[in-house]
Amino acid sequence: MDIETFLREHRMERDLADVQMLRGLPRELAAKIAHACVWRVYPAGTVILAQDDPTRDVMFVRHGRVRILQFTPSGREIGFAEVLSGGHFGEIAAIDGGSRSATAVAVEDTVTANLAGSEFLALLGSTPALTLNVMRAMARIIRLTNLRVNELRGLTAPGRVIHELLLLAQKAGQGADRRLVRLEPAPTQSEIASLAGTTRETVARTLSDLEHRGLVRRGGRSLELLRLEGLEDLLEESIQSK
Repeated sequence: MDIETFLREHRMERDLADVQMLRGLPRELAAKIAHACVWRVYPAGTVILAQDDPTRDVMFVRHGRVRILQFTPSGREIGFAEVLSGGHFGEIAAIDGGSRSATAVAVEDTVTANLAGSEFLALLGSTPALTLNVMRAMARIIRLTNLRVNELRGLTAPGRVIHELLLLAQKAGQGADRRLVRLEPAPTQSEIASLAGTTRETVARTLSDLEHRGLVRRGGRSLELLRLEGLEDLLEESIQSK
């Protein structure tokens, strides 16, 4: 589907009013930036940009969801973050002139507004509010990366799987009695493996063990976390036993 048809069917305008990076900027400047962007639609599963690409565009997500990931030399996929509508990615290559540091994949049909790296740098030089927003975004990336490194060092592979399940529970909203959280649609084993920095086989074994312990229940398209405190206890054991 072409971009004009997608925007029309979803009743979307070519505006960036909800983009976090542009908050605090005059409305006229945000509109000017939106006009300068190249707008594209990426079907679910499409690689938007690949690790080591030489491109420099900064991409604002107007609709959809994008997963940021890297691949190890052996080909293992490691997920770092997901960018939702209102978020952005690609600014690192625009700032330092290097190749792309990660791969970005459309998790669902996604619309981006792509701003040329040269125009992005010019805006940084002339717009202090934008520069501050970018610095804050970069600080968040550094904090999240530090957390991820500590997780990978301090937990066993099954522990990392449990940790990701607890993070998903936190995003979904914990039950009032801290017993039941239902994830629907459930993340795939490959998606959990990517986030946990392990293999799909390890995720399958861990889920089977958790199901045997009565801590999770798997359905067709759902995954129920039955006792959050039990998962947290296993997480503690994983840290201590490593």
